[in-house]
Amino acid sequence: RGHVLRRDFDREISSLAEQGKEEVNLGDHGAEDEHVERIVQLLNGDCCGIKVLRLHSNSLHSRGASLFANFLSTNSTLQAIDLSENAIGSGGFISMVTVLVKSNRSLQWLDLSANSIFGSNDVDSTASSIEKQDNLGLVVSRSCGLKFLGLGRTGMGDEECAVISDALSTNTGSLTVIKLNSNAITDQGATILSRGVARNAKLHSLSLGSNCIGAEGTTAIAQCVESREQCGRPLRCMWMGGNNTDSSQFYGCMLDTKLTFQVGRISSAMKYYL
Repeated sequence: RGHVLRRDFDREISSLAEQGKEEVNLGDHGAEDEHVERIVQLLNGDCCGIKVLRLHSNSLHSRGASLFANFLSTNSTLQAIDLSENAIGSGGFISMVTVLVKSNRSLQWLDLSANSIFGSNDVDSTASSIEKQDNLGLVVSRSCGLKFLGLGRTGMGDEECAVISDALSTNTGSLTVIKLNSNAITDQGATILSRGVARNAKLHSLSLGSNCIGAEGTTAIAQCVESREQCGRPLRCMWMGGNNTDSSQFYGCMLDTKLTFQVGRISSAMKYYL
């Protein structure tokens, strides 16, 4: 099966490169870590003009993510990579953060949603909670080029929200969109997070849909939205649908119809978000 996949990757990526395409969709292709080396070879060779790589819904683990991190340490062309819905754990997350903080300035979009990274869901179980939180703070506060970060359905809770809030308060990062839907965030996490969002000058869109946020957290987020508006830094999108309060549906209606965290993949949403 690996040889068949390799030929498919070669043909698909090379064909798109020959056509002058800048986006490759290898989502739901059955890709595993062993195939990443070949994909990287192609991206370093004749297909070096590819800017968007979609690898969602495969079987990539932290080793595959680490191989991409090594590639990104010297690459300056790739602008977006979708690694959502794989089996990447904290090891792969930390590898990606390290390269984004230390060397890569070109990647603008990183989606790691639906990977088991935080809390008891971590598929690696090698990094401590403190190490994961430290790296979460780093990617929010010190990544120089990253604009979109997808961490929906990654096992994140209130402690991680506190880390993100502190990082946003520094106003040193480049993120404009953060996706935190379908986690275990409660009123406490939403309230703490709202403080960092209120202080931040760059973030313009945040997804907190389908968490465990009730009236208290929703009120705190609403006050944050109002504060940003009054300061002349309005948010474009604050998605709160699917939480534990009817009021969240009202704030979900604040969505611009061109922005949808629910369905947008890179090809249709990336340019608008960035």
